[in-house]
Amino acid sequence: MEDAEAPLTPSEEVNDALTNLAANETSLFRLMGTLLSPKTLPHLALISIASTLLYIIANTSSGGDVAALGFISLSSGYAVTAIFSSNEKVKAWITLSHTGDEEKSSPIMRPFSSFKICLFPLTIAGILGILILMLFPGDSAFDLPAAIPLSLGSLFVLWAVAQGRSFGSWASSKAAKNLPEKETTSGNIKIMILTQSFIVFSLSVLGILAFQSIYEQQFDVVNAIVSNLGFFFTAIGVYGLTVAWTWKYRQMALRDKALKQFSSRWTLFAHIFATWHLLTVWRQLVMSPGPIEVFIEEALLMMFTVFMAIWSITSQSVGDKFKLLSTENALPWGLSFGYAYAGSVAMLATAFNDITTVMVSGHIIALLTITWMQRSVLAQILDQHDLVVSSIRTSQSSQSPAESEDSSKESVDLEELEDVSDQSIEVEWDGNVGPTISEDVEWDDVIEIKD
Repeated sequence: MEDAEAPLTPSEEVNDALTNLAANETSLFRLMGTLLSPKTLPHLALISIASTLLYIIANTSSGGDVAALGFISLSSGYAVTAIFSSNEKVKAWITLSHTGDEEKSSPIMRPFSSFKICLFPLTIAGILGILILMLFPGDSAFDLPAAIPLSLGSLFVLWAVAQGRSFGSWASSKAAKNLPEKETTSGNIKIMILTQSFIVFSLSVLGILAFQSIYEQQFDVVNAIVSNLGFFFTAIGVYGLTVAWTWKYRQMALRDKALKQFSSRWTLFAHIFATWHLLTVWRQLVMSPGPIEVFIEEALLMMFTVFMAIWSITSQSVGDKFKLLSTENALPWGLSFGYAYAGSVAMLATAFNDITTVMVSGHIIALLTITWMQRSVLAQILDQHDLVVSSIRTSQSSQSPAESEDSSKESVDLEELEDVSDQSIEVEWDGNVGPTISEDVEWDDVIEIKD
């Protein structure tokens, strides 16, 4: 009979959870290479051109429905393209290939001819757009129900949450890598908090100085700090509230060397990300950046959000369970997400008549998401320790008193035998061993001998 496998100790259980967290596929550069491949660059150029044109149309007096239809159709068209992109024929249609005809074309016409790889998703988008108009006929050609633009705009909340969660997934995976071996240790939580506070404050100062010098074309440290004291107090206040929110788990992490290092890394990554979002909110409300800067920044933010969302779904932790999206079809899915993201921003900007309000709301939602994730990630790792300890105590208390006594007695007897085995025992073999059973028993009464 084979021996039963020994259960993991609480420390082994927690370190096993950290190992699983670190096992997430974090090859961001490989995914970036897939999305920025020269063979598919026309798709990226198309989303830049189409999103800009549709955003302009959305801000006209009667262009909201037209823009909503365009964004939804393009997003759906690329989603259908992603589903069928594993087909060799479809893959050839949406990817550039160096043929003789392309090499013979003039350098001026070659970029335009390369856009032929966008025809398949554009055709699908056109068909879906016509179907939507047929399903929802209105007074005019592009009169859509109000629920469609509203639903598209509401996706912005989802994208803001996805941005925080996808970054948190990557940051927690990075924080769990290359941790020391499990080892009982202790630490001073106050020193950890003071260190993180100094880092957060220093990065806040550097950020303010950088943007202040850009806006005012001068580098005045004292003026930048004094004029933005409200931001510094807010940043430290947000950090303090987050520390209070996660105080229990920060203390629990101090008892193990690997846990302490993971907790320190993870919370620092999350604080830096939250502080950057807070700085963006402060700049857009107080420092008044130009519209071109806001547009460029939010375009980069859109690409970052879509990129991290794709990584989060295609990472090893969920990639095996979510076969619909993989690294191979990441580009069409990313374009589908990108059109949906741009459409949600355009719809909300039209509704509020101000893109700044929309952007500020998105940054606040992302900040709250990463703040909530600080506690949830620590709880996911550290609460396993309490579950293991509780299960061990429950199994011990479920034993009957007799079983516990017998187990204890066997342990004591074993120890006594080991002690006795170490002693020299003298035995007298003179035959005088005291009274025996034969002296007191009448054998004739006990045993009847028969012939």
